[in-house]
Amino acid sequence: MWKKIIDKNLIVINPDVTTKRELFEGMVNHVYNHDYILNQKKFLKALNDREEMANTELMQGIALPHARSKVVEKLFMCIIIRKEGIEYDNSEMGKAKIIFFFGCSEEQNKEYLQLLAQANRLLRKPGFRKGLLEAGSVDEVAKVLEEFDDEEIETGEHKNHLMILTLNEHNEAADVMNAMVELGITNASIIDATSMARKLAYELPVFAGLSYMAQGKSKRSTIILAHIESRDLAYKLSQLLKENGIDLDKKGVGFIQIIEVADIIGNYEEDIEL
Repeated sequence: MWKKIIDKNLIVINPDVTTKRELFEGMVNHVYNHDYILNQKKFLKALNDREEMANTELMQGIALPHARSKVVEKLFMCIIIRKEGIEYDNSEMGKAKIIFFFGCSEEQNKEYLQLLAQANRLLRKPGFRKGLLEAGSVDEVAKVLEEFDDEEIETGEHKNHLMILTLNEHNEAADVMNAMVELGITNASIIDATSMARKLAYELPVFAGLSYMAQGKSKRSTIILAHIESRDLAYKLSQLLKENGIDLDKKGVGFIQIIEVADIIGNYEEDIEL
């Protein structure tokens, strides 16, 4: 997805800033000068308002500041690399060295969420982070971004499907939802559940001796129901999960079912307030 919006003018290496405030003010001015926003003060306020909700340095040395505002003319992704780091007001994470800075209009929620999800996934990869920090020029940063950008799914199929994803490890649900958002699947319903195997092992007296087989695993599991317009999305989701250490081919991890839907009554899309 990045290949469609990447602008080398928005890649900045070692800017002359040392604090979060300097970073935000400098980058807001920068995107304004390149015609991505209409009003600096209003976008800076939206950015700071979002930051007050929670610090966006989500991984050590990695920050994802972002805001949605009506003053944004078009979706943008700005990359800032500062090898010495920037004080980001997060003592637990330390200085931020890689900053992915996003902005979108009020009409671009879905694309915005996809970009955030893709960045969140790839920035967990040591090779991706290493490539960015070792890049010595804007062109080298752009090359790393393109190298790790996944090919988008292209399909002529436009059929309604119900995707049912059963995930046996409840604590992996966040990574699954991140992958779904990256693929543009945001209209899911999530159900807390218990697998039959663990129900037997933990709760039914006659099978109580089986509990040792559960090896202390949680009884909780997750079922996700989602509408998709191409079955290929389900296969792509499986691939993304495998990259993230969730291999559905392994016994006990989970599985996906795809059911073709004849009709849909009502509007399945749901707005997400950001």
